[in-house]
Amino acid sequence: MKGIIFGILAVFAMSVTGQEVMTLERAISLALEHNLLLKINETDIQIAENNNTWGRAGKYPTIDLNSTFQSTLINDNNPASFLNGTFFTGGLGIALDVNWQVYNGGRVRVSKDQLEVAITQNRQQRDLTIQNLIRDVTLAYQNVLFQQERYDLLAETLKLSHARLDYEETKRDFGGSNAFNLIQFESAVITDSIALITQENALEVSKRDLYDLLTLPSDQDYVYTALLQVTPTPPNPELLKEELDEQNLTLRSLSVISEIQALNTALSESFQKPSIILNTTGGVTENYFKFFGENPQTGETLPGVFSERFNVGLTASLNWNLYDGGVRKTDIQNAKLSEEIAQMDILDATMDLYNQVDILSANYTNQVEQLQLADERLQIAARNLIMAEERLKLGRITSIDFRNIQNQNVAAAFEKVSAIFNLINTQTQLDWLVGRYGSEDEGANLR
Repeated sequence: MKGIIFGILAVFAMSVTGQEVMTLERAISLALEHNLLLKINETDIQIAENNNTWGRAGKYPTIDLNSTFQSTLINDNNPASFLNGTFFTGGLGIALDVNWQVYNGGRVRVSKDQLEVAITQNRQQRDLTIQNLIRDVTLAYQNVLFQQERYDLLAETLKLSHARLDYEETKRDFGGSNAFNLIQFESAVITDSIALITQENALEVSKRDLYDLLTLPSDQDYVYTALLQVTPTPPNPELLKEELDEQNLTLRSLSVISEIQALNTALSESFQKPSIILNTTGGVTENYFKFFGENPQTGETLPGVFSERFNVGLTASLNWNLYDGGVRKTDIQNAKLSEEIAQMDILDATMDLYNQVDILSANYTNQVEQLQLADERLQIAARNLIMAEERLKLGRITSIDFRNIQNQNVAAAFEKVSAIFNLINTQTQLDWLVGRYGSEDEGANLR
C-alpha cells in the first residue's frame, strides 16, 4: 500500500516538471482571447457602427438610373389602317430619377439617434460578456487553487499516517506495540489514500471546468504555483453603492433602454407633422421607325427614321395626416408610459442592487471573523496534534485517540481553506456587482 501511494505522489510530482504556469492574469487573458461570444459581440458592434450613417437614417436623397429598350415588328393588312404593311419600331431610353424626402417631422434625427444607441447597446453587451467572463474565470481559477490546497493537506495527512504506521511497526519489532494499534494505523493509511484519490479527481474536474471557460482542450497540462490567500479589506457599502451607480452594467443597460423609450416618444410625435417629398426626373429616349415598303412616287425603298425625346420634370408633394382616428395620440401616450416604466425599472433595479451590496458586505464581514476563528482553531489543532504525537509515543493515549486528534487537525485546516475561498468568492461577487470587471478599458487592457 505504501508503495502505491508514494508512487502516485511521485508521478504527480514528476508531471508538473516542465509545465507552463497558469496564473489568474494569464487565464483571464486566454479567456478574452478565445471566447467566441466575445468575438460575436465585437462583430455586432462593427455591424452597428457600419449602420450608423445619415444615409440609413434617411437624410439623403435616393438616385435611380433607369434604362428601357423596346422593339416591335408589325405586319398590318388592315385596309383602313394608316400604315398598311410591315414596319418596325424600336426605342432606347435612359432616365435619372431623384427622390428626396426634404422634411418628415424630424424622424431623420430620431433615426440617427437610434442607430447611435444601437452601438451603445452592443458595446454594453460586449462589456457584460467581459464582466461575466472575468468573474467566472476568477471563481474557476480560485476553485482550482482551493481544490489543490485540499489535495496538499490530504497528501500531508497521508504522509503523517505513513510515518505513524512506520513508527508503530518499528515499535512492534521491539515488542512495544500490538496488532490492534497496527490495524488502526493501517486503516488510517487506507482511508487517507482513498480521500487523496477522491480529491485528486475533484482537482482535475476543477481544472477542466476552467479550461472550458478558456476555450482550451480539457487535456491541458498547466501547473498552478499560486497559493489560495486573501488580505481582508473591510467593505464600505456607501462607497460601493456610489461605484455601482456609475459602473453597474444592469443600471447602464436600463438607462439606455430609457433613452430608447424617449426616442420612441419623439418618433411617435414626429408623425403629427407634415412630410415634404421632392422628385426630379430627367431622361432621353432614342426612337427608330422603319417601314418595309417602297415610295409609291419613286419606287425606292423607304429609309428608317430616327427621333429623339428629352424630358425633365420636377414634382413636390406634401402629406399631412390631420386625423387618423386618434391612433397617433394613443401611440404617443403609450410611448410616454413606456418611458415612465423604464424609469421605474431603474429605481427598482437600483434598490435591489443596493440590497445585494448590503448583503454581500455583511457576509464579507462575517467571513472575515470566521477566517480569524478558523485560523485560531487551526493553530490550536496543530499544537494539539504535536502534543498528541508525544503522548502517543509515551503510551498515554490510544491510536484511536490520536486518529481523532489527527482528523480534528485536518478538519481545522479544511475549515481555514474554505474560509479563505469563501472570502475570495464574496469579494469577487462584490467586484462583479459594482461593475469593476465590465468597463471597456479593463477588457482592452486584459486582452
